[in-house]
Order: sequence, then C-alpha cells, then structure tokens
Amino acid sequence: MAILDKGVWYPNKEASELSEEDTFELPSKPKAGRYHLYMSYACPFAHRPYLVINYLGLGHAISVSSVAAKRYGDGWIFDQSNPDTLNGTQGLVELYQKANPVYSGRVTVPILWDKETHTIVGNDSSAMALELASNWLSLATNPVELVPARLKDEILALNDWLHQQVNRKVYHVGFAREQHSYDIASDELFTTLATLDERLGQSRYLFGGEITLSDLFLIATLVRFEAVYQVHFKANKRALNTYEHLYRYLLDLVNITSIRETVDIEYMKTHYYFSHKHINPTGIVPAGPEISW
Repeated sequence: MAILDKGVWYPNKEASELSEEDTFELPSKPKAGRYHLYMSYACPFAHRPYLVINYLGLGHAISVSSVAAKRYGDGWIFDQSNPDTLNGTQGLVELYQKANPVYSGRVTVPILWDKETHTIVGNDSSAMALELASNWLSLATNPVELVPARLKDEILALNDWLHQQVNRKVYHVGFAREQHSYDIASDELFTTLATLDERLGQSRYLFGGEITLSDLFLIATLVRFEAVYQVHFKANKRALNTYEHLYRYLLDLVNITSIRETVDIEYMKTHYYFSHKHINPTGIVPAGPEISW
C-alpha cells in the first residue's frame, strides 16, 4: 500500500503502521465552481461520487478529472491523456502534500479539492457521495432524491452491506494469497449476488421503482465485473449474465445516459491488468472479453 506518514512518502508501507491518520472535513454548504473532484475511471469507490455528480446534473457546479489509467510504484499519477490541469502536479501524492505538508494516511482517490482554499476537503468516497446526493440538490439540473428521508436509514444500512459484501469483497477474491481465503471470499461474494438477484426479482431497483444512492453503489461494481473481476480477479464461480434479475438491472442502469457516460471499459482494463503486477506480472491487457452492453 502507498501511504504518506507525516508528509513522507512510503510506496510500500501499510496503513496499520501509521501512528495516526488525518481526515478531511467535507464542505458544509454547496457552492458552484468552488470544488473539483479528482477520481479514477478504474476505481469503483471513486466512481460513487462521480456517478452522483453526473446523474444529478452537477457537472456545471463541480469540475471532474481522472488520474492516469496506468499506475506505477509511485501510486496514482497524471499523464498526457489525464493531466492535472488544475494544480499542475505529477501525481496524487503531491496533491496530498500540497493540502497538508505533514499529512499521514493513504493516498487514494477520490479527493474533493477546494479551489478557493487550495486544499483537500474530502477523500471518503461514501461520505462524499452521500453529501452530494443529500445537500447539493439545489444546484442539480436533475434534482432526484437519491436519499429520500423515509428510506435514509435503510439506504445507509444497505450501502454499508454493499460496501463490505460486494464493493470490497471482489478485492478479497482477487487479492487472496492462498486457496482457503479465496474460496471463502468467492463463496461469500456469489452468495451475495444470489441474494441481490432474488431481491431484484421483486422490484426494478433496490428500493422499488426509483433509483437511490444504493443503486449507484452497486452499479459501480457491476460495470467492472465482466471485463475485469470475472477474469483478472478470478471471480468466475458463476457468470454475471446468469443472474436473470441482476443482469436485467445492470442493463437497465447502463442504458441511462448519465450513468453510461461515467463508464470507460478500456480505461478500466488498462488500469487493472497493467497495474496489478502481483496478479498479472506481464502487464498484458487482454483484447477481450466483449461486453454485450
């Protein structure tokens, strides 16, 4: 793992070794043009706030850019295709150091950058997505209630479950270092997918007929499943398209323009297959698989 410890860069140090970890406080009031989202088209966690921004029509209020597809030993970087036009840095670590010269913590996407104070004001993807979905509707061109008050507690509980059992679980499968751990994680993941398939057999979306924040949490993993997780992470106990209701749900959501615009399959493939040398030592990015949607 790549971390900063009191402003010093350690490309191969675990977060558990930190004496303390700094946090950033999200802005309390929305303001058009003040903030910029740094994300990665590859990362399902960074995808969450980006999905909220695009689905609600907040692109005019919050600018967005991505880091480079290929990640090297120095962590997330920028390149000619994906430059840092806002701050002119070469990599994400420089942004963290610019925001806090003695920062201690993981150097991750997404980050929300305050253009006025020239600092990071958020790097927790879940909290960021919730904040944007809940408190930025006044600036949205598609002001849909992704977190309606009557469902808020249920949505937050489901989001936590999705985070542990789907969003992170595919990484437990893909990053397993021995058979037993892989087998357990794989069984848990596919049990969860079966549960979701059954749930979606009863309703169009996770909470009935309207899209909520929970749907954006789930779709962030589903759009990566066939091209990356099923092959690269060996999450292949069962093909995703064999889940009738879950796959119908995936097709439904990716046919929504504001969601489809946030998905870049080739970028995702380049990132995972090139960057995870512990899984794919050659760094060769496969030609397939073809994605039907």
